[in-house]
Amino acid sequence: MTIMKSEVRQGAYYDSVVLMQLQKALAELPGVADAGVVMATDANKELLAAGDLLPAGVSAKADDLLIVVKGETETAVTEAMSQVD
Repeated sequence: MTIMKSEVRQGAYYDSVVLMQLQKALAELPGVADAGVVMATDANKELLAAGDLLPAGVSAKADDLLIVVKGETETAVTEAMSQVD
């Protein structure tokens, strides 16, 4: 079974290079299958959806930061999400 958690940080802006580095680091953690760390623009949400990383009903605007982690266990996903800060 795959577990997915997401977080929306309203009005948080980070440079795209920083977001890509964080996304890569999260995806490399043990038990993490995939991760997405993006500004929640329509284009980025479409990319997440194409990779089956857009949670149903997520409410994020273009100026929000969207963090999504998909993994093998609840523990792995929770641990990955805790690494964001």
